[in-house]
Amino acid sequence: MDIALLLNELAAPDVSDILLEAGMFPALRVNSELRFLRERPRIEAADIDAFRKGLAGETGEAGYREDGGLDCSYDLKFGRCRINFFTTIRGPGMAVRPIRDGGLVDFEKFGLPLSLEKLCAAPRGLILVTGATGSGKTTTLTAMVNFINTRFARHILMIEDPTEFLHVNRRSIVTQREIDSLSGGTFIRALRFALRENPDVIVIGEIRDRETLQTALNAALTGHLVIATLHTIDTIRTVERMAGLYPESLRYQAAQDISLALNAVLSQRLVPSADGLRMLPVMEILVGTPTVRKQIAELDLDALDLTLRSGRHQGMETFNRALLKRYKAGEITFATAVGAAGNPDEFKLLVRGIENGGDPFGRYGTGEESSDGALPQDEVDVKMLLRAAVKNGASDLILTVGVAPQLKIGGTLRSLELPPLNSEDAERLIFSVLTRRQRVVLEEKKELDFALAVTLENVLEGEETTLCRFRLNAFYQRNSLGLVARVINSRIPEPEKLRLPAILPQLVKKKQGLLLVTGPTGSGKSTTMASLIDRINAERSCHIVTIEDPIEYVYRNRQAVIEQRELNDDTLSFAGALRAALREAPDVILVGEMRDIETMAAALTAAETGHLVMATLHTNSAAQSVDRLVDSFPAGQQNQIRQQLAATLLAVVSQRLIPRKEGGLAAAFEVMVGTPPVRALIRENKTHLLQATLETGFKDGMITLERSLTELYEAGEITLEESKRFAVDCRPVKSF
Repeated sequence: MDIALLLNELAAPDVSDILLEAGMFPALRVNSELRFLRERPRIEAADIDAFRKGLAGETGEAGYREDGGLDCSYDLKFGRCRINFFTTIRGPGMAVRPIRDGGLVDFEKFGLPLSLEKLCAAPRGLILVTGATGSGKTTTLTAMVNFINTRFARHILMIEDPTEFLHVNRRSIVTQREIDSLSGGTFIRALRFALRENPDVIVIGEIRDRETLQTALNAALTGHLVIATLHTIDTIRTVERMAGLYPESLRYQAAQDISLALNAVLSQRLVPSADGLRMLPVMEILVGTPTVRKQIAELDLDALDLTLRSGRHQGMETFNRALLKRYKAGEITFATAVGAAGNPDEFKLLVRGIENGGDPFGRYGTGEESSDGALPQDEVDVKMLLRAAVKNGASDLILTVGVAPQLKIGGTLRSLELPPLNSEDAERLIFSVLTRRQRVVLEEKKELDFALAVTLENVLEGEETTLCRFRLNAFYQRNSLGLVARVINSRIPEPEKLRLPAILPQLVKKKQGLLLVTGPTGSGKSTTMASLIDRINAERSCHIVTIEDPIEYVYRNRQAVIEQRELNDDTLSFAGALRAALREAPDVILVGEMRDIETMAAALTAAETGHLVMATLHTNSAAQSVDRLVDSFPAGQQNQIRQQLAATLLAVVSQRLIPRKEGGLAAAFEVMVGTPPVRALIRENKTHLLQATLETGFKDGMITLERSLTELYEAGEITLEESKRFAVDCRPVKSF
């Protein structure tokens, strides 16, 4: 058999590799799929030996005999090819890769993100293209070189092993240098010589060791644009792998160099198209923004992962979002996307319209049943459980091992008609809605607060789809996972609908002061504050800054401009965000929870300096809230805090949610208004008299919890038993 003739017959534009081995049928690799040509005769060892000897000559053949392998180039009728000769237990073999015209490779034709164009236009820095073997890294590298070659007058120096695409000079001068590894050539040696040739762009076929990486970093830091490949699976692991090439003593300095040099990491995989005719690239993109550079310098990989997820507006993309785009465009099947996803459960949630992590309120997917079986109806997932909660008017969904999923409706638990959850069920459901970072936090701290936004169909009358929000807490109990999801009303209720005390909408018209909303967990504090903020939004042209953990209600700017910041995603602490808010020209500040003295002190300062501040505390009564706030501070500071609180307090609202007779919940309120007598008692540390002042201050808009319970009972909304259960002092209730 004439091997040269066979190669010319088999070479075709869609063939990436030709594999010939003694005793085997010829094989072709087309779209990453290996195809054996069983209709052709088997390859003879003598035919391969004869072709190799004629191509390599005596010197090359001697090297082959000594090392068991040989690399050569050969001209086919379609162009040059790269041949690797090797030996196997069956005899000699050869792998042939045609060298293509690099000018035919562009971003659009090969389905690469057009955002790469901006990266290629950079004058300096490091761009890494990563992925497993056969993931199309070289094709991406070639497309980037072709883009620069056709648009910029630059000197491009390429160091490759082997050369797979040939480039013709267009606007740039392209120098291609091939490493001869059998003769002792290495990337680091070629790269050192390259720096003396004053290239503008250096392309490195592969970074294999620390010396090559450090030279590439030095080149990127001294005015060159360096484009290179690395074998890693994703962008975060790329940063970890680069730092890991250095010993511990040098790792910090290496992280500094990487952070200064890095423009972007592009991690890609190839997935088959829906029609099976080609392979499509799916790319994760990490852009070297100032935040990314800082996190790399600190090797804070958890924060880096969060920044990647929340950086869409800065050109970043996760694998799962890139897969979702391909799937929604009909370019790949659901099975292909799930198989390629780094986190299949997270991808399925994206398809169903659930988004978690750094951008909790992004809208993804429609949640519809797909024709290819993407969303089987008989599979119970988190979205179905959340939909059941919203559809049934539940306030909470509870998942715990040993019982079926529970819904809390009107304060009463009701089981869904599903089997009891075991540990594996709970873990699968809960982990499916967590990011990698959130899972690490949950496993380390044993509890986690986060938020979800889900697109649900036909849950509200008159709306085909509704974006519903949920506040979730995941935790461990008896060595098993549990979860409680609080349903957040998608519509912010009016104060009148909530039956808020009439004094509250009047108080939020004030220009400055402190309004505290208190009560135990689940008493409706967030809803009360959201209703008041939305009233301000409707009536005043002002700037409102909210600091929440997590964000529950999302406001639409009406007369006001509202900035919503979420803990961990947009800020690292309540206190830090509150201090920063003072420099953001706010008129109104909402603090989701005052958890520490730094936050309390900052809130008092903000209220004292001309801002309207609304905040929550976990206390049981209005009077107790004053003691709780003051007593949180060291003894030496308490007198100062009393003075500040007395000067700024507008009101303390303490509330409870009481089950109604006819179902649902009714709110009972205790309101202590910051009248001169109240302020005087706080200033003089006579807080034990606050309750008496509250009971006699009805004409000033004050109301006790007992009076509120009495009004609800007399209106027939709640039972006497519920009144007694929630009353602080049962004696007034007995008089009913």
